[in-house]
Amino acid sequence: MEDLDDDDDDMMDAPSVRDFDQPFLKNFCKRASTSFFKHYGLISHQINSYNDFIKVGIQNVFDSIGEIIVEPGYDPSKKGDNEWRYASVKFGKVTLERPRFSTGKKGENGEEFLNFLPRHARLQNMTYSSRMRVQFTLQVYTQELVRSDKFKTGKEKYLDKKILHTEEGEVLIGRIPVMVNSDSCWMSLADKDDCDYDQGGYFIIKGAEKTFIAQEQVGLNRVWLANSPNWRVMYRSVHKRKRVYVKLTDTPKIEEIGEGAQVITVYTLSLEDIPIWILFFALGVTSDKEVVDLIDADITDGNIVNILLATIHESDKACDEFRKPPNSLKYFENLFKKSRFPPTESVKECFENYLFPNIIGFKRKARYLGYMVKCLLEGYSGKRKADNRDDFKNKRLELAGELLERELRIHLRHAEKRMVKSLQRDLYPDRHVGEIQRYLDSSIITNGLSRAFSTGAWSHAYKSMERTSGVVAMLRRANPLQMVSDMRRTRQQVLYAGKAGDARYPHPSHWGKICFLSTPDGENCGLIKNLAGTALVSTPVREGLFEVLVACGLEKLVEDTSTSLSGMDKVFVDGDWVGTCRNAGSFVTEFRRRRRKKEVPLQVEIKRDTKHGEVRVFRDAGRILRPLIVIKNLPKIRLLKGGKYSFQDLLDNGIIELIGPEEEEDCCTAWDIKYLFLENDQHAPTKYTHCELDMSFMLGLSCGIIPFANHDHAKRVLFQSQKHSQQAVGYSCTNPDIRVDTLSHQLFYPQRPLFKTVLSDCLEKGQSPGQTRKDTIARPEFFNGQCAIVAVNVHLGYNQEDSLVMNRSSLDRGMFRSEHIRSYKAEVDNKDGAKKKVKSDEAVNFGKIQSKIGRVDSLDDDGFPFIGANLQSGDIVIGKFSEAGSDHSVKLKHTERGMVQKVVLSANDEGKNFAVVSLRQVRSPCLGDKFSSMHGQKGVLGYLESQENFPFTLQGIVPDIVINPHAFPSRQTPGQMLESALGKGIALGGSQKNATPFSSLSIDSITDQLHRAGFSRWGNERLYDGRTGEIVKSLVFMGPTFYQRLVHMSEDKVKFRNTGPVHPLTRQPVADRKRFGGIKFGEMERDCLIAHGASANLHERLFTLSDSSEMHVCRKCKRMAGVIQRSVPGGQKIRGPYCRVCDSVEDVVKVSVPYGAKLLTQELFSMGISLKFDTELC
Repeated sequence: MEDLDDDDDDMMDAPSVRDFDQPFLKNFCKRASTSFFKHYGLISHQINSYNDFIKVGIQNVFDSIGEIIVEPGYDPSKKGDNEWRYASVKFGKVTLERPRFSTGKKGENGEEFLNFLPRHARLQNMTYSSRMRVQFTLQVYTQELVRSDKFKTGKEKYLDKKILHTEEGEVLIGRIPVMVNSDSCWMSLADKDDCDYDQGGYFIIKGAEKTFIAQEQVGLNRVWLANSPNWRVMYRSVHKRKRVYVKLTDTPKIEEIGEGAQVITVYTLSLEDIPIWILFFALGVTSDKEVVDLIDADITDGNIVNILLATIHESDKACDEFRKPPNSLKYFENLFKKSRFPPTESVKECFENYLFPNIIGFKRKARYLGYMVKCLLEGYSGKRKADNRDDFKNKRLELAGELLERELRIHLRHAEKRMVKSLQRDLYPDRHVGEIQRYLDSSIITNGLSRAFSTGAWSHAYKSMERTSGVVAMLRRANPLQMVSDMRRTRQQVLYAGKAGDARYPHPSHWGKICFLSTPDGENCGLIKNLAGTALVSTPVREGLFEVLVACGLEKLVEDTSTSLSGMDKVFVDGDWVGTCRNAGSFVTEFRRRRRKKEVPLQVEIKRDTKHGEVRVFRDAGRILRPLIVIKNLPKIRLLKGGKYSFQDLLDNGIIELIGPEEEEDCCTAWDIKYLFLENDQHAPTKYTHCELDMSFMLGLSCGIIPFANHDHAKRVLFQSQKHSQQAVGYSCTNPDIRVDTLSHQLFYPQRPLFKTVLSDCLEKGQSPGQTRKDTIARPEFFNGQCAIVAVNVHLGYNQEDSLVMNRSSLDRGMFRSEHIRSYKAEVDNKDGAKKKVKSDEAVNFGKIQSKIGRVDSLDDDGFPFIGANLQSGDIVIGKFSEAGSDHSVKLKHTERGMVQKVVLSANDEGKNFAVVSLRQVRSPCLGDKFSSMHGQKGVLGYLESQENFPFTLQGIVPDIVINPHAFPSRQTPGQMLESALGKGIALGGSQKNATPFSSLSIDSITDQLHRAGFSRWGNERLYDGRTGEIVKSLVFMGPTFYQRLVHMSEDKVKFRNTGPVHPLTRQPVADRKRFGGIKFGEMERDCLIAHGASANLHERLFTLSDSSEMHVCRKCKRMAGVIQRSVPGGQKIRGPYCRVCDSVEDVVKVSVPYGAKLLTQELFSMGISLKFDTELC
């Protein structure tokens, strides 16, 4: 009856979307999107995953260890009179406190602790981590064989445990790095964040900020059908023993059947290919007919019948009379005995624990095996497609939770091994078992995790001994946009770049989950991707779903092999077959209805596969979800009181639901509200079940804020989103006083652009959960630049090939002026914390000493410069020396200079004192600095023109930047012109500001807005020449455009030298720019000069200006003659050239050779190869 009621509701609801008008629904979508960002923020996936790890993941790791039994060492020389002693260790509940550190003083209640905040960790180069304690039970016991009454117990002898000593308590087992803003972090309780732009989601390891990059892995919890190298169906698992592969293999010719048929074999329990029929009978199937019924394949197909017959034949050959119950099990027993690592359990226990471990009951396991064979045969006969590994429904993203769990398990195993070894020593009779702290080394886990974060070498997903790189990345902070998009990045592991194949291409399943534009260019193109604007990552749902499924119409899977289930739909939960249902359509509809009513967790997804008669339910972690509007429930908007609602209200009322990658295939989604009102012959709006919140939400964060991105060439949008937006100088953080970054830039007058896009608008209004209850105005700024008046014109030929001409007066007023801060660090061992005693005259300390390597005029006596000191290159920044007088100071390298901004003295937890000195420079744009608009139009500054020489308009407006018209036709970026025209209209007081990709204003409305303000429709203006005052004949396009200053500045790149340091071995100029080195004149440059015939120039470059030197050659034996001191008759000694081979001085000449040639001669001579030189007078 319920279904009928629903149908009535449907009939009443069907026309009701039309009751609203389009602008109202548009506004609703915008408010819903704003509330989405308010509710979830941008990096919720990182924080949620870590919180899940803290709540459940850590406990799972310890529970998976079970009881550790320590056997005695059995060393006969140490055996006393008593029995051998055994020990067992069990771990219990794990507790994690918030990060604290000890002051080292003893208070009344034991040690004093201070709260340890992220800012302390940054300033003191420490790891922001919290202590992990675990409850344990340690028992020491002896075992002896005791005889017992066989009638009562059924056994003649049994092992009796005699417990000698039990210890229980809590022990510190290590420190776990804490993610900032997670549940374990102090910042989640604070009223105000350290920095208003900081949303957390990263770790602090030894003072450096690290974040996880989500790893794309193929999902393990589904039956996987593949057709290369042969047809196979795989049940995958991380553990090798639990993997089951059913495959078709070719056999040699069999006489009765004719040509070589294909046989179904199975690989399981690490055993090689076994004919599958034997496994069916080992699982308790009684007849061949039952096996065929379980497989439920199409028996009318001759190919399938041949395969089944050949399989039976092969099974007979492999194992005689396998149909009799014990024979098939014995066959497996023999195989186990022959295998390399025979399991300790019996065959039945092996099947129970390792063959489909989540399915209980041998008959159910046999059914599942039959289902796998059916998939294989359907794939072979062409009724089922092989699974696509690039489809997102087959992928999972591994985040903090899964990655940390994996790494922690490895270090815990290591600690356990060490504990067993040291505990074993103390089990001998003459030794005493002490407290568990003696055996359990907590530094293994602490250092192991810290090392994994620092080096980035993480444990591999399924290869137990290997490590993989690229899991952890430094959090870059050039501007807030770069910081957030670093934390929304995903990465796919590929063995090597050539084999990637289709993995680099965008797949249709990326829509709305992964941005198809934000990917780096080059070797990682398509392998490193970014999450789309509204994408979320699921966390595991741990509530039981079974009762709900039964209420929706699930029938539990029967524990026998005789009942036929043909005609019913199979129901899978996370890839395990849990039951069947008669009417899949109503089952799925009812399940979704309950989910919209909050009876089922939001993150569970359900998919009905009508072709294969399956219903799949998923609730695991790592699926990408995204919010869609449920059209059927749209009328419920009216029920939300007062028009004020949070995103949670929309979810609770079923107006919006989170759709996963697999369920999306069942939805018919409108791309925008307007399609619900569009009706014509080709298009019926009634077919839609869901609707997108906005058209631009399929783009990532850095793409969705580009105005008119859909009008630009895709390559340019990629440049802007991946390169330029993340290199723009902005305002990186609001707490620079309590941070010491190696390098940071800050723009003096950052501005917001004139236009709006839906994504930037929603992010502005909906702040992340970290900021709603804290500061009201601040939020991460994703636009980093300034609005400049840009004219598209040629200017004296100084702006060809992408260079820009800028107005010098604008720069003097502070346009694009930025501050560049660089920090220098140095550390010394502190006196009390040093572990080994250093000789007093070798201890290095900070202080001022008259240095030979640089100037120390600005240093105070403590070795640090005073605040505001003006340092030039070659000055000492931090003075450091040892008592013996040796100098260890830090010196400013070539091209480095600045004013001292701050001096920080601090100490870390490893007994090191360190100092940081920050120097600042104010940088006004100069020739060669790089700028870019928001459309990938990058250019360098080519000329600074005075304002009076620039052309001006009737109102007296002078452009700030002049760019070349040739930048547009070949690059195909009309978006920049539209932005400029729209910006001009807004600056003149226009109200229409929308520049969202795919739903931006039409060109007509932009031109009308300009026209109403009294300007030319197309943005052209009449200009007057600043030099002559005459009217410029052609009209010039001019308007405000948002420009970004990028971090590539010519001051950091300029390289010059006349004479300077040379390498001590080759005597050629050194290479590095910072070391005042030369520029390499390589082979290709040499070829050019040869082609020009400029031989004198070439000789000068490669010889005179590099390493010219002289040596002596003896013309008799043509070998090199050395300069030596020898005695001559008459008793005195003279020094000069002398040929050792001829023992003479006659005919020794001096020749000019490059020092490199002389060095080569001597190196070859040392290997017993002598070069001869032919000399000519020239």
